[in-house]
Amino acid sequence: MVSKTISVTEDVYNLLKRMKLPQESFGETIERLCKNFTTENLLNWFDSTEGWKDMSENEFKEFNVVIEDFQRDFKPQKVD
Repeated sequence: MVSKTISVTEDVYNLLKRMKLPQESFGETIERLCKNFTTENLLNWFDSTEGWKDMSENEFKEFNVVIEDFQRDFKPQKVD
């Protein structure tokens, strides 16, 4: 397997450390988080959750825009 080195700020490192499960590498943590927080997974969750059945496609798109904006603009806070 090929490896790549990335640089992250200490704040991001601390956030990742908090998200890391026992016995999980940082790479596995990043992979898990990236796979879990996708539009496809959100759609699957909506489809399997009765409370969202009445949401229109347009409402979902608007909701997804908010999520994408949040992901783009998220600035981690310092972890003590």
